[in-house]
Amino acid sequence: MDLKVHKFFWVLLSITVLWCLANYPIMVSLWEYSFDDGTYSHAYLVPFIIVYLFYILEQEKRVIFRERLSLPWLALLAISGMGLVLTTWSQISLLYWAASLATLISLAFCIFRFNVSTLFPFAFLVFIFPFWGALAVPLQSLSVYVVTALMGLTNIPVYVENEFVTIPAGIFEIAEGCSGLRYVIVSAAISSLYVFLYLKTLRSALIFTSVALAGALVTNWLRIVALIVIGHETEMQSSLMTDHNNFGWYIYIPVAIFQFYIGRKLEDREAESLECNSVNTDSKLSHLNVKGGLSAVFIMVVLSSSNAMWNGQFDKQSSCDPQQIFLMPEIFNADSVCAQQRGSVYQVKYSYYGTSLDHKASYYLNSPIPAGFKELRSSENGEWNTVTVGNKDGNMFAIAYRYGTDFETYLSLIELKKARLKNALRANTSSNIQWRLTHCESTCDQSDIERVVP
Repeated sequence: MDLKVHKFFWVLLSITVLWCLANYPIMVSLWEYSFDDGTYSHAYLVPFIIVYLFYILEQEKRVIFRERLSLPWLALLAISGMGLVLTTWSQISLLYWAASLATLISLAFCIFRFNVSTLFPFAFLVFIFPFWGALAVPLQSLSVYVVTALMGLTNIPVYVENEFVTIPAGIFEIAEGCSGLRYVIVSAAISSLYVFLYLKTLRSALIFTSVALAGALVTNWLRIVALIVIGHETEMQSSLMTDHNNFGWYIYIPVAIFQFYIGRKLEDREAESLECNSVNTDSKLSHLNVKGGLSAVFIMVVLSSSNAMWNGQFDKQSSCDPQQIFLMPEIFNADSVCAQQRGSVYQVKYSYYGTSLDHKASYYLNSPIPAGFKELRSSENGEWNTVTVGNKDGNMFAIAYRYGTDFETYLSLIELKKARLKNALRANTSSNIQWRLTHCESTCDQSDIERVVP
């Protein structure tokens, strides 16, 4: 590939690679939460699609260099870069993912003129960011409602409670993984890509996208209903009862074929009603304000380089010798653990110093409830959350826990995240989980709760 002939392609690719290198810890988090997650199994294709889109921009002359530096975009780059530093220090996943993407887009338009065509390849990266998990619960609820209605059309006795569907042969759980989110993400990615490449009008884009998203939802509903029917007919002996992930994709294939059929019809309609307009995008690399471009790159590297977020300034030594406690919560990635026993009460402090993005009190797998125990009751008691837990052997314990920073304690993770964001302005990334436990002689009563709460 001739570097001079394909200068736009190489600049676009270089910007993206620079962004990846400057935000290496965030790229690692994307690998763990997107590429290693079955819901985002399409993520492996996204980088190749983006490279191809860069090539299309070059071939169709949709991208143009700026002739002079854009102060608004440079200001937006500085703001998004600074926001990325703060959100990375505060370790708030959704915010640093969003700030990272905003930094990349801002950098691109400090170098290129803004247009939707140039924006699209960078915006397409949103399909590998784990933003979409927020849709899982509402899609799950919608699936339960629709499946209940569809099962009412069959002669199979069905009882639905929350996300559990009970039939004579067994019980099905419409969990978050059965929400249809994976089909929605893939359909949104395919439809947006098809619109970018082939459709020209807003009306056609809306029609095609609506058909694609509706097809994704219908695919998931048919998959769940079919599994329930198959489970009923086979007395839960079908292999699909344990391995049903691929089953949905088999249903999705005819739905996808229908989507592309609709897309082809929309293309033909546009060809009849619209005239092809060619845009003269004859621009030269020499038109780029080199000083402006270099300034934008420098700001991006300095502000968004999350590689430099941790400088080893924290002392990772515990202030007390960790002791082995017979029952511990499920807390991960702590930089230090301080455990003590005072009378009948065991107390543990898990400290985090922000040594990596997942070394935080709000890590999604952290739970104050020990493995094998079930929450029986919970309440707020002064400055502590209190929980009564029990296991199948009849053992019951009273637990108290709260979250903290170097400055204050909090009852909820939302309050902790707000505090971490504010503390990032002080370059302080420390947080902790304070956890206390006592054994109940019989059923946990108020005296046990008062004993575990200092």
